[in-house]
Amino acid sequence: MTETSTSELSLTETTPSPEPASAPAPTLEPDLTHARPAVRKCGAAYRRAFNAYMETADEKDPHWAKSHAADKGKLAFREAMPVLSSFEGIRDFIACTAHGILMGAIPQEQSGHLLYAAQVALATLQREPKPRKPA
Repeated sequence: MTETSTSELSLTETTPSPEPASAPAPTLEPDLTHARPAVRKCGAAYRRAFNAYMETADEKDPHWAKSHAADKGKLAFREAMPVLSSFEGIRDFIACTAHGILMGAIPQEQSGHLLYAAQVALATLQREPKPRKPA
């Protein structure tokens, strides 16, 4: 085992590692460029409602304003969710629900109900009678 002086140790411990020059700035919003179009639509509805409320909000209490803007965004997110009328709609509904749960747009109390509704819709869709072939 080689011996190292304490001055060498402290020098290496206190030297910060260089940050890459091209590191992107941190963002609070997830990158949805590769998300399904329905998820992007729900996220865009949230942002539009949030920003619209913030533009008219009173600056006296920004915490209160952000809380109410988030409530408006959550409602817009849920209203933009796809209809459960086709396989693609159900799949997109599930994706939006999962994303909404992760971002806090869908309360935990509602998440199970929404996913159950998607499950029932999918089961119903799979049991639709198939069209008969003409004789």
